[in-house]
Amino acid sequence: MSHPDCRLNLGTLRGVSSVVGPRGVGTSPGDKKSKNKSIRGKKKSIFENYMSKEDVSEGLKRGTLIQGVLRINPKKFHEAFIPSPDGDRDIFIDGIVARNRALNGDLVVVKLLPEEQWKVIKPESGDKETEGAYESDLPEELCGSHLLQQSLKGHNDSPDVITEAQLDDSDSENGHGNTQNVVVDGVKKHSVCVHEKGKESAGAPVTEDESTSMAQDTSALPEKSLQRAAKVVYIVEKKHSRAATGFLKLLADKNSELFRKYALFSPSDHRVPRIYVPLKDCPQDFVTRPKDYANTLFICRIVDWKEDSNFALGQLTKSLGQAGEIEPETEGILTEYGVDFSDFSSEVLESLPQGLPWTIPPEEFSKRRDLRKDCIFTIDPSTARDLDDALSCKPLADGNTYEVGVHIADVSYFVPDGSELDQVAAQRATSVYLVQKVVPMLPRVLCEELCSLNPMTDKLTFSVIWTLTSEGKILSEWFGRTIIRSCTKLSYEHAQSMIESPTEKIPEQELPPISPEHTSAEVHQAVLNLHRIAKELRKQRFLDGALRLDQLKLSFTLDHETGLPQGCHIYEYRDSNKGRCCAGTPHPKPRCSTTWWNSVTRWGCPWTSPPLGLSIKV
Repeated sequence: MSHPDCRLNLGTLRGVSSVVGPRGVGTSPGDKKSKNKSIRGKKKSIFENYMSKEDVSEGLKRGTLIQGVLRINPKKFHEAFIPSPDGDRDIFIDGIVARNRALNGDLVVVKLLPEEQWKVIKPESGDKETEGAYESDLPEELCGSHLLQQSLKGHNDSPDVITEAQLDDSDSENGHGNTQNVVVDGVKKHSVCVHEKGKESAGAPVTEDESTSMAQDTSALPEKSLQRAAKVVYIVEKKHSRAATGFLKLLADKNSELFRKYALFSPSDHRVPRIYVPLKDCPQDFVTRPKDYANTLFICRIVDWKEDSNFALGQLTKSLGQAGEIEPETEGILTEYGVDFSDFSSEVLESLPQGLPWTIPPEEFSKRRDLRKDCIFTIDPSTARDLDDALSCKPLADGNTYEVGVHIADVSYFVPDGSELDQVAAQRATSVYLVQKVVPMLPRVLCEELCSLNPMTDKLTFSVIWTLTSEGKILSEWFGRTIIRSCTKLSYEHAQSMIESPTEKIPEQELPPISPEHTSAEVHQAVLNLHRIAKELRKQRFLDGALRLDQLKLSFTLDHETGLPQGCHIYEYRDSNKGRCCAGTPHPKPRCSTTWWNSVTRWGCPWTSPPLGLSIKV
């Protein structure tokens, strides 16, 4: 939720309410250095005040302001961008001052800077031909040692005088160090002189005459060599969680007033500013034994960030444990990205059937197509417990056509639209798969029991059934609610062995249990038929211009006792994977929220959305 002044609604927070104020953070009233400054009384702002909501709305209508999602470069965190509305090159936002307290992922409104402050795009150093053409496009006075300062912005060696990484502990005493000398009208200026071979000198500030000359010279640059630059003037929505993991340390100046009130929190993610946290939020013995916590990970949440301080004000929310251990690190990552990994409430769980095993109510049989006698099976990783889709392939009497079915667990039966469980699932949006565990979107009893298409158990499903030729031509299709009984649970390895041994019978002991109504030979033949049809469909897709994207996938080996990673290897994609997904891309881990058309398109059929009038719950 956004606010007119784009700040968080603080209310009363533990350890914070007594210290939030224009002079409470950023400088020490008794600091001797502040007495020598030319500006006394009110501190000079580092950041601009945000525009009013009315002015922003008017500027967006007139086209003088631009709205977009902020992306901060994780490797060069002084660089940020928003997409250009016209789809052209992204708009560049240089440095923390220009970002104006916005964080990665925030929906922001920006104002373009004058053209002389736009970024000069230099060709890749390895492309000599392009570089030569670039030099020929530039006026002579801009070549060689006279290249614009702006061309250094975003370069590896380009300094950003207020980035967190370059602030030492002494800066925490005055909040913004020497930034007053480099901020003009809210826009950061570099105080460097460029010499030949990219050497820099910090002692050669740019004079007013030189700046004027540069402004005139920039207009002579070809349009393709300039990237528009802007500054943030408003935060529409704070998408970033404002939470970060990091480390605590004492302030450097033990004699300052800040030392008696605050500790300094340094986030592991340098795209987040350093944060003052009240000492009353810290462990009781932190001040006397700070080294005991040097390797302890904490979670801190930003509650305010004032215009006159480089550092935000925050509140410690939790001590995670030792850095480097998998559980503290995992919890920190989930918290930073706003992933809800809490247990489902009792109110949510009470909406689900309580007695297990659950049986299908008799009235459902009259509402659904009964497919329990068909040879239907699942193919999933051997460790999968949430089996959300099943397959079938029945040859028809003419010998050249098949009835192919994809059957998806009918989650909507257990999650009524607008229910509390539906709202919780909508907030979570997806299951999150980590190396050692899964954070489910829906309760495990739903994913692994009620909706999981476990073998030899009646299950509610939604199915799409095609009549196909052996070449993959669709003759007809049917969509509807069904009841199935999977005859077996195949792994990718089982399916692969069937594909690689088309004429050999797979020994019973090498296969999982199969229901008495069907045989291993029947399942084997169905897998072969599906594989053959899938190859034809993929072939046709590529003839129609489909693009194949093969990306390496890293698989981890876990310790059976601790669950911790022991090693890793490159995952090998085989035909059993490709049979379930067209163009050879890997089959995603199953989740109960998979919709029927996801499985449909994996088989190469042309559906990109549900048929008209059909409403399917995600």
